[in-house]
Amino acid sequence: MNDKSNATDLPGDGISLLRRRIAEFKASPKLRYNLAQQLFESLFGITPTAIYVTQNATLQYVNHQFQSCTGYDKDELLGQDFLRLVIPEDRDAVTENALMMLNGESLSPYEYRIVTKSGETRWVAGTITPIQYLEQQATLGSLTDVTERKRMERASRESDERYRTLFESAEEGILIIDNETDKFTYANPAICRMLGYSQEELRGMDRSAIHPRDEWMRVSSELEAQATGKKALATNIPCLTKDRAPLYVDISATTALINKRECTIGFFRDVTERKQMEDELLESEGKLQTMFDSIADGIIVTDLGGNIIRLNDATMSLHGCSHKEELAGTRLLDFVAEQDRDRVMENMERAFEHGRSSSMEYLLLTRNDREVPAELSTALLKDKSGKPAGFITITKDITERKRAEEEILQRTRELAALHQVLTAITQTLDIDKVLREIVSQVGAALESNYTSIVMVNEDGSLGVGSEEFVDIAPLSARAQLQGVTRRIVDITPSPISARPHGVTRKIITSGEPVVIDDVDAVEGTNPILVAAGIKSYAGVPIKAKKAIIGVLFVHSTRRNAFDRKAELLIAFADEAAIAIENARLYKDASTVGALREADRLKTELLANVSHDLRTPLTSIKGYTTTILRHYDRLADEEKRDFLHEIELASDRLTELIENLLQLSKLEAGGFHMQKEPLAIASMVSNAIEDLEQKAKSHHFVTRLGEPLPLVDADPRRIRQVLDNLLSNAVKYSAEDTEITVECQANDTDLVVRVRDQGIGIGPEELDRIFDRFYQASSGVSGRGGGVGLGLAICKGIIEAHGGRIWAESTQDEGSTFTFTLPLGQTDTSDQTDDGHEP
Repeated sequence: MNDKSNATDLPGDGISLLRRRIAEFKASPKLRYNLAQQLFESLFGITPTAIYVTQNATLQYVNHQFQSCTGYDKDELLGQDFLRLVIPEDRDAVTENALMMLNGESLSPYEYRIVTKSGETRWVAGTITPIQYLEQQATLGSLTDVTERKRMERASRESDERYRTLFESAEEGILIIDNETDKFTYANPAICRMLGYSQEELRGMDRSAIHPRDEWMRVSSELEAQATGKKALATNIPCLTKDRAPLYVDISATTALINKRECTIGFFRDVTERKQMEDELLESEGKLQTMFDSIADGIIVTDLGGNIIRLNDATMSLHGCSHKEELAGTRLLDFVAEQDRDRVMENMERAFEHGRSSSMEYLLLTRNDREVPAELSTALLKDKSGKPAGFITITKDITERKRAEEEILQRTRELAALHQVLTAITQTLDIDKVLREIVSQVGAALESNYTSIVMVNEDGSLGVGSEEFVDIAPLSARAQLQGVTRRIVDITPSPISARPHGVTRKIITSGEPVVIDDVDAVEGTNPILVAAGIKSYAGVPIKAKKAIIGVLFVHSTRRNAFDRKAELLIAFADEAAIAIENARLYKDASTVGALREADRLKTELLANVSHDLRTPLTSIKGYTTTILRHYDRLADEEKRDFLHEIELASDRLTELIENLLQLSKLEAGGFHMQKEPLAIASMVSNAIEDLEQKAKSHHFVTRLGEPLPLVDADPRRIRQVLDNLLSNAVKYSAEDTEITVECQANDTDLVVRVRDQGIGIGPEELDRIFDRFYQASSGVSGRGGGVGLGLAICKGIIEAHGGRIWAESTQDEGSTFTFTLPLGQTDTSDQTDDGHEP
């Protein structure tokens, strides 16, 4: 800093000093070496590859990634024999491969196993090269953890049915080639990102198309040697991206039988940066700067005061700058949101004390003050004497990751809210209490400032209702006088056309939901709502037995408060319809027996649904709490695993709730169909073809009468029935047995039979297996899990078509499920789909 000040005050002396320093630099190999070593140390400290240096077979240098890979800290590793890390049975092979690489006889990375400090055995791919380290002959080695790849290769050989799930989440690129056509049949998302193609573009492409044409003969030879076992790994294979940019990969391959065709599965690891690093480490500072700027994440070098002295191109893009000079000389903390600055300071202090700090999330401020979610890693830089000289930070934009996490958490919150509403409104059969619970629970779930529900009487007038106010003044004078935030309102019956709130009339007339994101942008909003400060609202009809029995509204003082919430509100309305109908049934019951039956149905619903909803909700709650409480301490892989478990539990909740909604609509008479002429033979063939992929050990037989007439039916619903009956047949019959589907027609009906050779059903239970939630003792419901809704839904669908469904069975010999569909129905006036069927 003093030299810089003197150069500013005395320009002549400053130039002389600069010239003298340049002369010293050119004349002193040691000075050039020390400078290269400092850059060498800085780069190795943050590289994602494990790097080590050995002299006389003992470790002299290890970077942080090497320590992380082995589980040992630096002090425990330095001075130790490197081969002590290698499992005994691999040591001879490691020594042999190392000598071959040092003698120039091999350039390929060699794979072997090491034992970590915790005793875990991990596979690594290693390379070594001779270097001068501290003016002595040494070897520079690199390790890449390939344990996951080896595990995936083994899993691929063991179960080709699971390969797609594993491949979709793999970080390595994966391509599957049909050996007969020599074309790609599958590409995972990682290879698509790597090459820049979509899955559709890669599927069907010749495998030579991703390699340079003039290199294909050499590449083909390398791949053949790897595929036949002559080489463990095909390394540094040149590829071309979609925009013809060069890319280098390591490829390992294995053969597998997929869909009865012999295929080759190739695993691609992008080693472009590694190759560049190996080539450039021993070259000039200019090459090192090129590598520095090519890294996709933002890299910043600061002095000990946090002032930026060096940055790469990715940092400029991340901060919204066009020139490096816009950031050079500024403070790193100037680009951190105010609420996160103390945490970033603590992160840098930990790096100063321990050499590096764990990654943390924070909000990055761009030049135009836009906040960007980012992940920060910090390491301490030291000068040639070992004294702290500054910091190097790596910043990654995690906007997309945070958006994906928030979508999963939001979905989880909505499912939990739906469960809470369902549980609350089914706790009582008093109509007034039901209405109170609906507005209270729905309002809380959707953060509504004003929630209301009003019933529609059979004569077209409006009946009783309930409303709740949160953080706004009640919209009636009586409520203001009473000083309450929620009350039951008895509305004097009046014709709907006389009600001033036009949106209510529109919903009742059309039967469709209404969502207004900004009341200022539309006309016709009730002036009372505008005066109360309402900025957005949504309303949905409550339907039962094809009739609208009420309207449910939510209002907010925020704009766009219910954007993308229409489906959730419709689900609330469907559950409200069930609760209201149950309450009316209870109220209208004239005998003790009817009252007991209504209570039994309520108890049965709660007992079955609560148990099956509670299990995934408990899982979701546990994983969500862990993420929220220990977010900074969880590794990215752990977070992804937890989010994956949340997603699976959410899918189970979604499936159960959709089945409940579908069954409730069937029972409430609100189930709509979209009928059209249907060729049952084609549908049966498609259903069997789809199931054969999952049930390869069963034999499927079709017996189709000729000719089969077209039948007027909803294709989606009938396919749902077929899929359910076929999957049950597979589930409850042994492997290598026959499943038969027969179709024939008589004068009045089309008859479809699904016959299996399974465990059968007891005669005392045949009449009850179509009841909702029924668990047969013979295992029909219990053996495959679930709550016994599938056959109940099938029965509702077939009866809604005017047909019948029944079962015949002999225990230990098999079962036959038969359903009929009437022929000759042409009336489709009432066969519209409201768009909200599950």
